[in-house]
Amino acid sequence: MDLASRYDIDNAVGYAVGHAAARIKIALRRAFLAAGHDVTPDQWVVLYRLLENEGLTQVALGERTVKDKTTVTRILDRLEARELLTRRRAPDDRRSQRLYLTEAGRTLALALVPIVQAFADAAYADLTGNDKAVLRDLLTRIEARLDCLPETKDAP
Repeated sequence: MDLASRYDIDNAVGYAVGHAAARIKIALRRAFLAAGHDVTPDQWVVLYRLLENEGLTQVALGERTVKDKTTVTRILDRLEARELLTRRRAPDDRRSQRLYLTEAGRTLALALVPIVQAFADAAYADLTGNDKAVLRDLLTRIEARLDCLPETKDAP
């Protein structure tokens, strides 16, 4: 029996979730560009998390955005180069940096909120409120189960 006949990737839940997530990111990026904002969805999430809670450490931001240290650093470097955020040494831990939006970063984050809301309304227009609640519940249950799985030493 060959590999292809043992696994049907097109009907795999993980593949469907990943595929939908990738398509959502692509479409959201297009919505940002159409509105005149050169921002990626990953950058948007970082800006929004800092809008919610300025002064996060890079580690805390990584946890809240589910991004590894390298990815967070790359996003922060790009946003800092665009003068959308600043990093300041934490007074209580000199090895740690706290992250703050600049006025331009705050303005951009706030400008993106209605774009994201309109995008979500259009993207999920065929889902009822109950559909969305069930989907969020299912994804939360999957994440909870993943948290219970044993870690392997090769995992990031």
